[in-house]
Amino acid sequence: MRFMKVSVLVLIIGLLALSMFGCNAAEEVVEEDEERGTVVVSSKTFPEALTQGWLTYYLLEERGYDVVNEIGLGEVAVIRPALEAGEIDLYWEYTGTGLMNVMGYEGDELPEGEEETYQTIRDYDLEENNIVWLDYAPANNTFVLFVTEETQQEYGWETLSDLAEYAREEGGGEYGSIATPAEWVERDDGMVPFQNHYGFEFADVVEVELGLAYRAVEQGEALIGVGDATEGRIVQYNLQILEDDEEFFPAYNAAPTVRQEVLEANPHLEDDLREISSRLDIETQTKLNLKTAIDEEDPEDVAWNFLVEEGLIEE
Repeated sequence: MRFMKVSVLVLIIGLLALSMFGCNAAEEVVEEDEERGTVVVSSKTFPEALTQGWLTYYLLEERGYDVVNEIGLGEVAVIRPALEAGEIDLYWEYTGTGLMNVMGYEGDELPEGEEETYQTIRDYDLEENNIVWLDYAPANNTFVLFVTEETQQEYGWETLSDLAEYAREEGGGEYGSIATPAEWVERDDGMVPFQNHYGFEFADVVEVELGLAYRAVEQGEALIGVGDATEGRIVQYNLQILEDDEEFFPAYNAAPTVRQEVLEANPHLEDDLREISSRLDIETQTKLNLKTAIDEEDPEDVAWNFLVEEGLIEE
């Protein structure tokens, strides 16, 4: 009888403990869910940015946030004021764009490397605008100048210094045609300061729509082109990037930018978005861009399939 009473007592205690554990676990789940509130997700309009926007949307939705879709809102002149005004809560921005367009950096020398560029804009934006830059992706989507493989073999250019030296020696400081979107001609880190830095001028400027410089060079409409390091068309057309050996261009690593009050209200947001940024190295980002630029897949589908393949969401 004593054995049975003890056994029953142990059983009751065990059930009570299990019940209390279950309640605590349930409370923890509820609390965790409560910490994931409403987040208005936006993006710029070009394919890479759209893909980043959809990656964010789907992952946060999977994590239990109430996600509002404002993907494809506009470029920096539109989307950045919307973030500061609280019309949206987060979007992916490039550290170099933040440095030049948001901060209006006017230092004699740009910050050196990816980490220093990131820290400079991160510290400035938090202090001045209450905007937090979360962890940046390893892919540095900086500006690059490129030529065809045939041109590289003919002239032997490996670096931008090689191009500049040839222009000075053979063209008296002026040489070659460059295919570029109008934006690069006007940027503070664009054509004019580039030419001043490397000490030569392009003989002809062929202005093209955004994303068409790659094809213009491939078809011989211009000798040189300017574009983005992670652009899939560089691979598609077998274009050769000339190394920026004097590191003129600032780093352009993409990072989620989020209003500070939104991050404080959603303490899991930083860790959740790190699951995306940590995976976007230059090889991965270029492959995603290949799908949108060449295979003409919808950025929404590219983002969904990537998250499924990485095991971040369930199909």
